[in-house]
Amino acid sequence: MKSLTVVKFGGSLTKNPHVQNRFLEELAVISRRQQMILVHGGGLEINALLEKFSITGKFIDGLRFTDAGTLGVVEMALSGKVNRILTTGLIKKGANAVGISGKDGKSVICKQIQRLGFVGEPVKVNKKLIDVLIKSGFLPVIASVASDFNGNVLNVNADTLASSIAVAFKAQKLIFLTDVPGVFDKNKKIIKEIRLKDISALVKDETITGGMIPKIKGCINSVKKGVKEVWIANDISGIRKIKGTVIKK
Repeated sequence: MKSLTVVKFGGSLTKNPHVQNRFLEELAVISRRQQMILVHGGGLEINALLEKFSITGKFIDGLRFTDAGTLGVVEMALSGKVNRILTTGLIKKGANAVGISGKDGKSVICKQIQRLGFVGEPVKVNKKLIDVLIKSGFLPVIASVASDFNGNVLNVNADTLASSIAVAFKAQKLIFLTDVPGVFDKNKKIIKEIRLKDISALVKDETITGGMIPKIKGCINSVKKGVKEVWIANDISGIRKIKGTVIKK
């Protein structure tokens, strides 16, 4: 396969239509020149729907706890709304986008993380469907919903899903686009480069906290398993020239 880039689009970016529009324009242009996979979450849309249905959200170590009632809302928000918005937006910008989720074609198989309810940890990526789409000139837009070996639907952290897909496809580059420009040090300055050996200390002294932890874990896994460049950034135009924090061996 040609050089491939996996981009994880943070759900927090959907709150700014202008930023989202710029991102879709950039991605549409790039996808016509190189192979891309877009993975997305949608925390804001999930929270909005949970509130609408009077369901109280719960988080454990920065990860969403998903009970049976929450699971249906999660899939409705991710596959039913956010995926449609991003896919339609990309098509309008000229991209050959196709919206799917991790459960389609059994593309991502997970084991359930019991302490988080109906939440899965990817254990296998079946590349066939995504590979067919890419080789046929399509841009896969993948919602962070998958299933276990028995076909039961599970919510999946989008950062973890993006990392697993990047590793499976031996991606040249994995980009986590979020609402922060990178990882900050104690003086609120962006750390331009982080080595794997330094990450444990940064988590221990709480330089890395909350929702940044699963992103960093995804970075660690990806770098260890062969993804050459892993970035955390908010510079939407920076898919071509990224500004943010890069994680390396």
